[in-house]
Amino acid sequence: MSKALLYHGSMTVCGGILGFRGLNSVISGEVSLVPILLSIGGTGMVFSAVYEAVLSSDSSDSIPDGRIVWSTVMLTLIAVIAGIWSVIA
Repeated sequence: MSKALLYHGSMTVCGGILGFRGLNSVISGEVSLVPILLSIGGTGMVFSAVYEAVLSSDSSDSIPDGRIVWSTVMLTLIAVIAGIWSVIA
């Protein structure tokens, strides 16, 4: 699997998690600065990662070192597991 695809996919998933959490709070009626910024930042992360992966001429130029790519992937997995855990518990 390509490192660029892993990196941009992880950034998309993290942005989606942040945006979903922020929008969920805003929709439920808790309108404050933190949920609004979470939704804006998460949406921005999703759009920028999709742009870099799909529309960029060479998406492998925008990825960092391999260690950062793998730490991003691992932290994304932790975020997904924590999100699932918070829904279940």
